[in-house]
Amino acid sequence: MYLPRQRATMYPKSFGNKRVIMDFGFKNMLDIAQMTKEFCQDNFTIPDYLFDYVHGKSQSNSPPWEGCTHLYIPVLANAHWFAVEMNFAESTLYVYDPDKSCLTQGQLEKFLESVCYFIPLLAKSVNISVEDKVQVQRVDDTVKQKIS
Repeated sequence: MYLPRQRATMYPKSFGNKRVIMDFGFKNMLDIAQMTKEFCQDNFTIPDYLFDYVHGKSQSNSPPWEGCTHLYIPVLANAHWFAVEMNFAESTLYVYDPDKSCLTQGQLEKFLESVCYFIPLLAKSVNISVEDKVQVQRVDDTVKQKIS
């Protein structure tokens, strides 16, 4: 995910302006907000630092989400990397996981709970149409890199 993100920064026209690649820290921020939400319960409000990501103020070289159709997030789960793509029009989180044996579907959905909860709320703040309930779907034909 870092190479496409770097390429999108260097050559913005090659990637398109309706797609945003987040950094690894974004998933961590969602997880922190999820823990805070569970702790505070009724007194919870979405933290400003998440809106900073949405408005392109938190990361270097990351555009704002306004007008975005797809959002890409690198994810690390149990020492295993995979990528997720949020397709706003379909309200679906596509998981690109080259080694599906690392996480069961239930573990994957639990791990992505913060993403599924916060992404629709954040997207709606910039008028991106998305359903409240996000589906999690694994992409079957994800290729696996060989270790050389």
